Amino acid sequence: MENDKDKDDKKDKKMYLQVADVATMGVAMAISIVLGLIGGMYLDHYFGTEPIFTLVFIFCGILAGFRIMYKTYMRFFSDN
Repeated sequence: MENDKDKDDKKDKKMYLQVADVATMGVAMAISIVLGLIGGMYLDHYFGTEPIFTLVFIFCGILAGFRIMYKTYMRFFSDN
């Protein structure tokens, strides 16, 4: 009887960890874009090249966000 309870506890714990892992994808995407925006704006202000660094770093932030989402997605579905 206790063995079944241990299996259920491990299954529940794994499910909660997977849900938490997937829930972080949106936050990671937003943070990477915002960091790219802030870094690009800072460099544009420092060098006086208004849209160049901001656009490049926003694009890099979007790519980084999608990379994080892809890795999380693959980790989530490779366990199943």
